[in-house]
Amino acid sequence: MRKLRTIARSLLLACLVMCAAPFAAAAEQGCKTTTLKNPAPTLAEMYAIAERHAKAWKADAVPVEITTTSLGLLQPNGGSSGWHLMFYSEAAKSHLAVDTIRGTLNCFADPGSAGRIPDLKPDFFRDGAKLYAIARENGEALMTAGYGVMMGTAAAPGSRHATWNINYYKEGTKDGGILVLVDANTGALEKVIK
Repeated sequence: MRKLRTIARSLLLACLVMCAAPFAAAAEQGCKTTTLKNPAPTLAEMYAIAERHAKAWKADAVPVEITTTSLGLLQPNGGSSGWHLMFYSEAAKSHLAVDTIRGTLNCFADPGSAGRIPDLKPDFFRDGAKLYAIARENGEALMTAGYGVMMGTAAAPGSRHATWNINYYKEGTKDGGILVLVDANTGALEKVIK
């Protein structure tokens, strides 16, 4: 439930950044707005696209956050039309948000800390279809009731242990009350919190 609030705040922040960026002196466009060939890229595809933009922005950029949004729930093939990825550059003391919505990709950079950075290995787990299958296995009743799947990375306090946090979303209702934690580096199911 906390992760859902964090995702909602991140989405709101991303929307505010995208809307306010043209007017804010500190914000800078991190990449040219583009139309994606695939309007709902898979997790692996989206990460590859976003990482290219992040490394072009700042060579030392590292992933801080990777989430789907309520405007693009995770699909069975591991794709989404609404991604939010954030990267941090220690050298620039800035972060870059890479967002997609309905096939359009935007990047905006802002100065400041990116918060706790998950300990994601270079070959971290990026199989969105497998994450969807884990979500279905642990939330079948919710999905049958019309809930969709949202997911995002998280970093444990102290250790920065990286997880994929999977939760269930249905517009106009409270979240599904189940949080599924998956090791973000191996793809192994860690626990289900109800």
